[in-house]
Amino acid sequence: MTEFIVQALPAGAADPCDPTGREIVADGPSPCRRCLRNAKAGENLLLLPYDPFTVRSPYTGEGPVFVHADGCEEHRAEPDVLPEQVHGRQFSVRVYDADAMMLDAEVVPGDRLAERAHALLAPGVAFLHAHFAGPGCFAFRIDPAR
Repeated sequence: MTEFIVQALPAGAADPCDPTGREIVADGPSPCRRCLRNAKAGENLLLLPYDPFTVRSPYTGEGPVFVHADGCEEHRAEPDVLPEQVHGRQFSVRVYDADAMMLDAEVVPGDRLAERAHALLAPGVAFLHAHFAGPGCFAFRIDPAR
């Protein structure tokens, strides 16, 4: 069984000065991609474009992510520990090789994400991307723990 590690923003920080970004007020538990905690209702967030890929391929491209507008601590990854954002959500998990070519994909309930990550991180798999299944937004990257 392969241990995994969660990477919040694998390609670096989202640009808070991006002219297409928007400031919003959370109306419920909104997932911040920097700290990987749920923002509380009333907290200010930035909605920004973000490309989570570190290698160029036909699958790369920007999508929307939320980050706390007033800043927050970066996520501190621990082996085999998922962030609080998985609870009560569905994920589209996309499996990639070292060239960022998709090998597989499946929809997984958050309470089974750790189990599926262990299974999907098979030989030849470089990383997984977890996206929120409904809106399709990038959530976080899952790498094999080294």
